[in-house]
Amino acid sequence: MNQVNSMKMKEEFISYLKSKGFTSKSIHSRMNVFNQYIKWLVKENLEAEQISYNDLLLFMKHSQQKGISQRTIKHYMIVVRHFYDYLLREERISTNPATDIEVKGAKRKVLYQILETHELHELYNKYPVETIQQKRDKVLLGLLVYQGIRTEELGKLETNDIKLKEGKIDVLGGVRRNGRMMQLEAHQVLEMYDYILQVRPELEQMKPKRKYQTQTKSNLLFIGEGGYRYSINNIVTRTMVRARKINPTVLNAKQIRASVITKWLKSYNLREVQYLAGHRYISSTESFLQNDMEGLKEEVQQFHPLG
Repeated sequence: MNQVNSMKMKEEFISYLKSKGFTSKSIHSRMNVFNQYIKWLVKENLEAEQISYNDLLLFMKHSQQKGISQRTIKHYMIVVRHFYDYLLREERISTNPATDIEVKGAKRKVLYQILETHELHELYNKYPVETIQQKRDKVLLGLLVYQGIRTEELGKLETNDIKLKEGKIDVLGGVRRNGRMMQLEAHQVLEMYDYILQVRPELEQMKPKRKYQTQTKSNLLFIGEGGYRYSINNIVTRTMVRARKINPTVLNAKQIRASVITKWLKSYNLREVQYLAGHRYISSTESFLQNDMEGLKEEVQQFHPLG
């Protein structure tokens, strides 16, 4: 690879990363890795477009010999995978040699079995609304399956965070997360309207189930009978129990959030998904790409088993 080609490729790769929503700081970090990779290609007299899976294993071994940690090498290979995604988009290669690379020894986040979009819709549509509490819980479930809101965020939502006229919800940020304004689905707006104006007032007027629970005035969106401050974890746990009766593969609220974020990654760039997910760092968003890759590999193995 000559210097002219590498400079042109560098500029084009930077443009590609910008189109994917990476910040300037994040791009700078990734370009440092890119420069090291290109330097290795030149040293080995290799062309980027001709690289194979085994060649990348040699690059990883080269990095290990330099004393680079497994965790950092994992980051290297994520950048390399992005680079070959860019070459794929430009139709300069036919397959990404970094797709199946896995760095052993690097700590990985827990991966969840991803629920498909139609499964998320089914959870919401089939959720029972026979009691006043179930009507409340279905509204909460909607915020899980369509907005991917965290459990702790659900517990802090107040009625004035719901903008019914605009059909939006204002999710406040915190120390470890960013706030965001999110669009509600059309059917959610109707359910939310009914909940705030009818269901929630009925909950406030209901007699508390236990004698020691006294009626309190609260602006929290999700409340218990008599208006008392209800444990959001209890509501979510009970909601998940009912959701499992609809779909036994449902595990918990974190799995649903992971499924929603994975779905977003197929429709939006990383920067947009970072905003929707409320991630402070784009690396948090990028980690959910692993869920998508694992799901794809499982699908391939299911229909095209090896050996």
